[in-house]
Amino acid sequence: MKKIDFLNLYELDYNLSNIFAMQQFWRDNITFKMNVPRRTSCLLYFCGGYGKYKLNNGVELSVPMGSVLYIPEGCTYETKFFRRVNDVSTTILIEFNLQLQDGEHFCVADSPIIVKQDGGLNIKNAFNNIVNLYSSAVISLSKIKGIVYDLLSDISYSIRQQNIYSKNFYTIAKGISHLENELKSEKTVADLAKMCNVSESTFRRLFKEYTGKSPIEYRIDQRIEYAKKLLNTGEMTAFEVALECGFDDPAYFCRVFKKQTGVTAVEYLKGL
Repeated sequence: MKKIDFLNLYELDYNLSNIFAMQQFWRDNITFKMNVPRRTSCLLYFCGGYGKYKLNNGVELSVPMGSVLYIPEGCTYETKFFRRVNDVSTTILIEFNLQLQDGEHFCVADSPIIVKQDGGLNIKNAFNNIVNLYSSAVISLSKIKGIVYDLLSDISYSIRQQNIYSKNFYTIAKGISHLENELKSEKTVADLAKMCNVSESTFRRLFKEYTGKSPIEYRIDQRIEYAKKLLNTGEMTAFEVALECGFDDPAYFCRVFKKQTGVTAVEYLKGL
């Protein structure tokens, strides 16, 4: 099955299907075995206890109370649950399938992983809202899907932030965040390096390690992807799109767009 890292889910256009939610009340010290491959992926919020997982490769994983665990579709495992709070559910389960726009299923990890060590109030409320909506007499799947999308996006964004501020990239975290959030920014690499108190060469090297691209390549790629989205609406001219994406010179925009896509912006627009 195709794998897309959880941190990239934040910017991905994907579909959710086969959503199911329930509270789970596990007896203390009980063992559950998933001997057949899971038909869905799931998120488990450990709200009233903790768990210990033994994966099919022999790896063991301990999940503290308050954590959120992601388990991928197709996974097999064995787990033992331990209750801590008797008047609430041990876990809240949310199942779903992740699909790309062409219908291909994908997962965001090869095996169960803890995606939130301490869920906090927002995570707790999201899980409770989902399970409450799912157990209503009239179920609004569109509303449930909206909350699940938000939940997955929030977790993905949190992982992205952790990655940016990891020991490998924390020195250029401000520069990375700036390029990710300021599409029209005209800051040079020298400006970004100064913002991070590092040399230009250090900024270029670390940024390339983080994204696989140079800062300039990354900025152009992001602008062209945004330009394609705007052109897809059919409501803006190529000239208007160029300005909206931060290209002051429409002719330069057309050259870059053709280099990136193989067609000019006008040809792309006519082909819609």
